[in-house]
Amino acid sequence: MYGIEPEEYLQMHRNQQGRCAICGEKPTTKRGLHLDHCHKTGNVRGLLCHGCNTGIGSFGDDPELLEKALDYLKET
Repeated sequence: MYGIEPEEYLQMHRNQQGRCAICGEKPTTKRGLHLDHCHKTGNVRGLLCHGCNTGIGSFGDDPELLEKALDYLKET
């Protein structure tokens, strides 16, 4: 898994108390937490629920685009 051992995943899971690094929720599906990584560098960032993982993936991991989306949401 992206250059980490199963034990490292389990340690991350313990550190995050089984919760998503973005929304803080515990997953309610069998998918569990996804190992999030930077698609450019391959560096592991944390564990995310399916919704948060696909959400940032849909924005192409682009912080500027995510900021624009945040601004949009704040304006409406």
